[in-house]
Amino acid sequence: MRSEVPHAVSRARPQNSCERSYNGHYMKAGQAAEARVLGWLEVHSGVIGVEDLRGLRQMREADVDCSVQLVDGRMVLAEIKSDWHLGVSGNVLFETLRINHTAPPDRAVTLGWSARTPARWILYYAPQKDCIYQISTDDLRSGLQAYTSELRSRSRLSYVETDRIKSTVNVLIPERFVAHRVHEL
Repeated sequence: MRSEVPHAVSRARPQNSCERSYNGHYMKAGQAAEARVLGWLEVHSGVIGVEDLRGLRQMREADVDCSVQLVDGRMVLAEIKSDWHLGVSGNVLFETLRINHTAPPDRAVTLGWSARTPARWILYYAPQKDCIYQISTDDLRSGLQAYTSELRSRSRLSYVETDRIKSTVNVLIPERFVAHRVHEL
């Protein structure tokens, strides 16, 4: 049975005035996108089971949202993201670094979720297009390598003031560098 999920996710912007990016409007938009993707997975013909792992602290810290059991018997870990610009800008976001401006110096910088997640799939919800981009983590990372190798210093970087204590450094990879499947909803 298909679960009822929102068909639209509002645009949430990181704001350096927010106490924490994982509360409030930013978190609500992410949760709505997660619900949309999980609902789609539940009815996808190639999927026989989905386990929501978001409630497990270790999985949240590892940047894994769910496990997906496929009809061919494979079990795939997936990370779900929402990107307001995906499908419109021509780019796929790769979070390279997260900077915590208030942490002790030895923990001030961590790898971004794109670099550290053990998930095999990234399922990006593109709210402006109401579709899901399915990208293997290897293809996302290979796309980063190909793009930055080809364009080097001309690669597009984005610095985002995520909230009051954190910032992220992202690479905006043109979609042509990243193998992906787009699923219309």
